[in-house]
Amino acid sequence: MNKNCQIRCKRWKIVFLFLLFYVAVLLASDVKAEAAKTCKNAMSYPGVTTTRVNMRKKAGTKYKSYGMLDKNEEVTILGYVNNKNQTWYKCRGNINGVMKTGYVNAAYIKKDIKPTGVVNKKVTSYVNVRKSAKTASKSVVKLPKNTQLTITGIKKVSSKYWYKIKVNYKKKKKTGYILSTYIDVKRNSEGKNKPDEESPGNEPPTLEGYVNEKVTSSLNVRNEANTKSAILLTIPRGTKVTILATTGDWYKITVTYNGKTVTGFVAKEYITVGTETGTNTNTNTNNVNVASDADFDTLIAAFPDSYKTPLLTLHSQYPNWKFVPVNTNLDWSSVIQNESVVGRNVIQSNYPRGIASLSPFSYLSTAPGAYDWSSDTYAPKDGVNWYSASSQVIAYYMDPRNFLNSTDIFQFEALAYDVSQSETVVQSILNNTFMSGNYSVVDSATNTIATGSYKQAFMDAGATALASPYFLATRCKQEVGANGSAATSGAYAGYEGIYNFYNIGAFDGGDAVAKGLQWARTGTEYGKPWTTPYKSIVGGAQYIAANYIQKGQNTLYLQKYNVMPVNAADLYTHQYMTNVQAPYSEGRTTQSAYNSLGILSDAMIFYIPVYNNMPAAASPLPAATGNPNCFLSNITVYKGTNNKVSGLTPSFSKPGSDGALANNTYSVVVGKNVSSVNITASAISKYATVSGTGTHQLGAKGTTTSIVLTCTAQNGAARQYVVNVTRKK
Repeated sequence: MNKNCQIRCKRWKIVFLFLLFYVAVLLASDVKAEAAKTCKNAMSYPGVTTTRVNMRKKAGTKYKSYGMLDKNEEVTILGYVNNKNQTWYKCRGNINGVMKTGYVNAAYIKKDIKPTGVVNKKVTSYVNVRKSAKTASKSVVKLPKNTQLTITGIKKVSSKYWYKIKVNYKKKKKTGYILSTYIDVKRNSEGKNKPDEESPGNEPPTLEGYVNEKVTSSLNVRNEANTKSAILLTIPRGTKVTILATTGDWYKITVTYNGKTVTGFVAKEYITVGTETGTNTNTNTNNVNVASDADFDTLIAAFPDSYKTPLLTLHSQYPNWKFVPVNTNLDWSSVIQNESVVGRNVIQSNYPRGIASLSPFSYLSTAPGAYDWSSDTYAPKDGVNWYSASSQVIAYYMDPRNFLNSTDIFQFEALAYDVSQSETVVQSILNNTFMSGNYSVVDSATNTIATGSYKQAFMDAGATALASPYFLATRCKQEVGANGSAATSGAYAGYEGIYNFYNIGAFDGGDAVAKGLQWARTGTEYGKPWTTPYKSIVGGAQYIAANYIQKGQNTLYLQKYNVMPVNAADLYTHQYMTNVQAPYSEGRTTQSAYNSLGILSDAMIFYIPVYNNMPAAASPLPAATGNPNCFLSNITVYKGTNNKVSGLTPSFSKPGSDGALANNTYSVVVGKNVSSVNITASAISKYATVSGTGTHQLGAKGTTTSIVLTCTAQNGAARQYVVNVTRKK
C-alpha cells in the first residue's frame, strides 16, 4: 500500500469513528438500547374504518387502489401524511383475507382514544420521556422496559413520530413524549370515543354527526364558540360533520362542503350524533363512500326501472362509481314544454343558410319566434347559425337514460373542488387547444407583462373558487373553442386588453362578444376588469361557482337545465348556457381526459335527475330529415297561355308566420267558351316541390272542375290546395 493510500485510509477511519460516536451519543440521549440502531421511523397505532373505503398505493384518490377495506375493519396506523390539505393514514389492514399496507383517507378511520402502550424490548435499560417532542428537550422521567402507560396523542416532527403519554411511575403522574419506536400499542378495550375529548395533534376526529332538521336553510360554522365570531363556512341541512370536542353548548367540528374543509364551531342543538342523515340531497361535495356489490341493488332502488339496467352495467365496469338519484318532482311533459320556450335551448346548423352541415332541419324548432312559415326563415338566436332546438331534440338531451354509459355519464359528475384534482388532467384537457402552453400579454390595467401557464391558471381558479379545475378547463374549451375566439384575443375593437374566457355576459342576440367583453370590463367584483387571461380564468371561475355551483347547479346537466334550483323562481331559468348539447359535449371532453390518464376506475359520484311520468323508454332523437315547409307562395290561373284569369275567390294568401293558413280552397269562374285552363304555382321553400300544375281540361258548360295542387316539403310532408274552376253556361 503506498503512502498516499495509507493517509487517505487513516483519514476515513477517523471520520467513521467520529460518526459512530456521534450517533451513539444521539441514541443514548433517548434510550440505552443496542437495538436502537435498527429503529424505523413509523408508529403502530390501532384504528377502525368507519365505512367501506379504498386503500391506495399512495396518498391521493388518483393512485391505484389495492381494494376495499370493509366497514369496522381493524387497522394498524403506521404513519400519516398531509396531501393538499387532506390527511392520509399509512395503514395495514385485511382486504379479502390478505394483509395489505397502503394509504387511506383519515376521514374514514377512527383511531382509538387513549390506547394502552408499553415500553418495548428495544429498550435494554430505560427510555426518556421528554417534555416536548424533540430529543434536545428536557427529560421528565426515565421509564424501564415493560412500563405500561396511556397514549393521548401523536405528533410528527421531522418525519419522526412521537407519542404523547401519561404514566404513573413511582407514585408520580407524568406526561410527555416518547419516540414511537420504543412503544408497543394495544387497542383500547373500551373502544368508545367520547364527544367531549379532543382528538390530539393533527389527528382526525372520532365521532360523526350531521346537520339536523332544526336547520331550515343553512348552519354557520364559526371560528370560535360564540355567535359573534367570524363565519368560516355555511352548510345545509343533512351535511355530515365530524365532531372533535365539546365546548359548552358548542361542538368543535371538521366538515368538508363545496370542496372546502374547515375546522370550527357549531351550536350543539343543530347537530345530531350518528350517520343517518335522512333525505339529504346535497350535491355540493365530491366525497364518496363506495358501495359493495351486495348493497348496489339497494342503492339504486330509488331509480325508476328504466334506469337500473344501464346503471348495473356501469357498476360492473366501474365498481367505485356511485350513482345518486336527484328527484326533481317535476312532470316530464311540463319540463319539456318549459325548456322548449323559444331561445331557451339552441343548436347549431348551417342548413338554413343553404349549407348541408351540422344539425339537420328536423332538429330545429318551428315554433313562433323560432321560424317564419310565410318566408321559410329560421331566426338565429346567437351568431349566424345557432337556432332554437325542437322539443324532440330537447327531450333527447334532457333524458338522463340516453347518457347512462361510460362515455356520456360525466355530465352528471359533481363539479365541486377536490384537492386530489391534478394539473396533469387539466393539461390533458387543454392539449391541442390555444391554451396548451403559456400566455404572455400586456396587462392593460398596469401596463406590465403578464405571463404564466394556462394549466396553472385553471388550477388556481379551481382552488380559489372551490370548483373543479377539470370542469373549468372544459367549460372554457366549450365556450371559446379549441382555437379561441374574439373574446380571448384581447384585440376586439373597442375592448382591447379585455378577456372573457367563459363568455360570461355574452347573451344571445346582437353582438354577443361585445356584450361579454363589456361585462368583463365593468365593475370590480370577481377581480374585474379582466385585463389578462389569468384574471379572466380565475375571476370567471369565482363567478360561476358563486352563481351556479353554490346554488345547487353542481353538475354540467344542472347548469344547463335548472330543474333543481335553490330559489324556486329560477326554475327553467338561470341556465348558464343555451347550447342544448353543451352537457353532452363537455362531459365527453372530461371523459376523454380521464381516460387518457387512466383514472376512470377511481371513485366518482354522479347526481342523476329523475322526473315524474317519464316515457317507458328513453326519448329518441328525431330522424334526420329535410326542410318542413309545404306551403305555396302563389297560385295563378290562365285561360290560354298568358291570359290571366282574375277573380280568384278568396284572394290567395300565404300562411301566417306561425303556420296558420286561412284557406286552401279557391274558386274562379271562366267564360263558356273556355275549355281549358293553365295553372301555375310555386312553393315558399326552395326545397319543396309542387305537382298538379299545368293545363287542365274543363268539363261541360255550366259545370265545375276541381283541380288539386300538392306542395311536398323536403321532409316528405305534403299539403293539398284545391282550385274549383266553374265554366259558365
